[in-house]
Amino acid sequence: MTGFARSFWGFLATLVTGMALLEGAAVAQDAGSDPPSQAAPDRNVLPRLDTLHRPYDRRDFDEVTRQSRLLRNALIGTSAAFAVGVVMVGVSAPRCKPSLGGAATDCDAVRSALLPVGATIALVSGAGMLAASVILGLRNRHRRNIERDIRRRYSERRLHFDAESGGFVF
Repeated sequence: MTGFARSFWGFLATLVTGMALLEGAAVAQDAGSDPPSQAAPDRNVLPRLDTLHRPYDRRDFDEVTRQSRLLRNALIGTSAAFAVGVVMVGVSAPRCKPSLGGAATDCDAVRSALLPVGATIALVSGAGMLAASVILGLRNRHRRNIERDIRRRYSERRLHFDAESGGFVF
């Protein structure tokens, strides 16, 4: 492994580790922002169980919006990595010529290292882009469904004419 490839992989590992640490700190900071509890819970009162039939509320909408934002950032990051990989392949591929022996290519040391590294980055980040875009689409659909359910719930509470009773009801 050449010195360039070794330093590149070291830089990439440091970058990924730093981003993971930043994300972990952001999640930990976000989790610690709960409002303080007002009083100690009574031992005789059973805790409220969230069932599957619980109507959506603002907390659910905010959580899905936060997840969508994280996935959008992941999609942007994998797209940027894909572009970097394609540029690395594009810079190194035209300069390499197939040798007379067959599969081996005749390149200088830096370009021979850029081609597989760039192809690997482009391939892995392309898979990440595909996965992040699918999950982002599902999260956005879930967010639209929550928003629609909240709107429906509040629209049913307004004053409207009820044909069965012949009067206005809430």
